[in-house]
Amino acid sequence: MKPLRLYSWQGVSFKGDNCSGYQLCTHREQGEQQLMAEGIIAYHFTLKHRRLMQSWQLNTLIVFFQQLESMLNAGLTLSVSLNLLKSNQPSLPWRIVIELLLKKISAGEKLSVALSQWPQIFPPTLSALISAGELTGHLPNSCLQVIKLLEQRKAMREELVAALRYPCITLFFLVFTTAGLLAFVLPEFALMYQSLNAPLPYLTQLLISASQSINAILPLLCVLTALILPILHYGDRRYPRWKLIRHRLLLTTPLVGEVWRSRQLSLLFSTLASTQQSGLTLLSGLQLVASIFTSPLWKQSIETVYQRLHTGEKLSQALAYEDHYPSLSLLLIRSAEETGQLDNAFSQLATWYSDQASTLSRRLTQRIEPLMLAVSGGLVGGVVIALYLPIFYLGEALG
Repeated sequence: MKPLRLYSWQGVSFKGDNCSGYQLCTHREQGEQQLMAEGIIAYHFTLKHRRLMQSWQLNTLIVFFQQLESMLNAGLTLSVSLNLLKSNQPSLPWRIVIELLLKKISAGEKLSVALSQWPQIFPPTLSALISAGELTGHLPNSCLQVIKLLEQRKAMREELVAALRYPCITLFFLVFTTAGLLAFVLPEFALMYQSLNAPLPYLTQLLISASQSINAILPLLCVLTALILPILHYGDRRYPRWKLIRHRLLLTTPLVGEVWRSRQLSLLFSTLASTQQSGLTLLSGLQLVASIFTSPLWKQSIETVYQRLHTGEKLSQALAYEDHYPSLSLLLIRSAEETGQLDNAFSQLATWYSDQASTLSRRLTQRIEPLMLAVSGGLVGGVVIALYLPIFYLGEALG
């Protein structure tokens, strides 16, 4: 999905009137075509923001829908609510987004249709939940479902960042310190020992050889590192099967795969719960879930479940053919199908797997921390010992 860019424009309408405004689009030609469709010829098109965030800030989205839900519950119309939100919005890009939304709604479009035109800002799930509220006449309730979904996504992201922060920082300083000692400090010691013709212990000789190898291949490693990431990105886009294989391997990784599975299941069931509570059918909910998953492994699984539901199978039966869904979820869904309480079952499963993902993340961090400390202490300590170990033989060399 290409990132959105913000442009300002000046133009002339087909009636000959001068006009100006802002446009959100992925490239200039697209913006000019959109204005042409509205009866405007743009003669001045200026880029204001080269790259807006592909997924708008969750905090901003949450506050936007909270304020919109409060105003709608207070009896204000959608147009009046958006006008108030625009006048009190300090961020220029976000104020322009609300202004463009208001423009489309004033032209007769539904809010869900307007939101769906910018999936980089408003994920497809949000547009679908708003659409369900428009169909059922309960738009404030749909806004509440959107808020719950966004808050859960925010909590999951914060937990993931918190779990990975310490190991990543430790790994960075470990690699940086060890590489610096081997590449810059150790060669100086080696020259000093060679000038004194002092015998070097085996550990020091080993580290000197490693230092020489690192200095020889360091430029090549930098070039390869700079090439690997673009190659992997291109491979994921060009060969989806390669990404599918990697995700299958990730799913079988101990503990890490369990954390990833729990987070994906939490996202799956929370989205289904929101769509059920908003009045969408189960098939429509599965279509939405398939559209928001970026992993080809889970997308393929959900599409398979969707096809089985089309043949008349129950959801619990369709899920049982896949290996990604634990027996607990199948049992609870089977019971909910008999009682007609699928939305409650989805909510319970979403809460369960969200809590499980948090617990597993903390357990993963607790296991990684002592391992990282032991490895970093062992490497740095070993290098320091190897540097100063020949000093004990320095007296014999000088004598």
